[in-house]
Amino acid sequence: MKNFLTLLFLALVSSVSAQITSVGCDSMALVVNVGSQETALNLYHPGGYLTWPPSENVMEWLFTDEEGNVVHEETLIDENFVSFGHNVPVTDTMFVSVLLTNDSSIYYDGNPVACLIEDYLTWEEEEIIPGTFIGAWTLGGAVGTYAGEPSGIGEVAFGFPSTPRKLVSILDITGREVNPEPNQLLFFIYDDGSVEKRFVVERR
Repeated sequence: MKNFLTLLFLALVSSVSAQITSVGCDSMALVVNVGSQETALNLYHPGGYLTWPPSENVMEWLFTDEEGNVVHEETLIDENFVSFGHNVPVTDTMFVSVLLTNDSSIYYDGNPVACLIEDYLTWEEEEIIPGTFIGAWTLGGAVGTYAGEPSGIGEVAFGFPSTPRKLVSILDITGREVNPEPNQLLFFIYDDGSVEKRFVVERR
């Protein structure tokens, strides 16, 4: 009986892992492309190459300014780059949110892929020689988080823990503890030591 259960477990793991067609969301992070300038942005999302089939990758992009005003909003299919012009001052912070979904691609827990990246952009300048500066839009460095509904397959087949996390505190970008409000970058601190960056846009 024990051998039968072992074989059944291995068969389940093999059948689930063979169907996985996307890497983990935490392996995805945005990149600012060369050619971006003060009034124009071009970002690259690696999820298009890391999720199969690419023809069904849908990316919902949203860029907002510090007041929560929409700077650019676009839904792209089978496209890893987003480009647009804008008039956000280089002294301000711009926020970006992109949701990658693919109903034909299977995530590790057996559900379709749904990866959310929430990050921010600031204009950074560097003095290359005395008196001469070059600037570029720089990302905060956030990675993706899974935005779908988890199932029990990942827990059974791969041993991922099912113990719920407990929220310890919510901090703003300056490190102060705050009550969650829309249109600001927040850091959710959990009791297992994990940290989630979130930027919730208040739709008008």
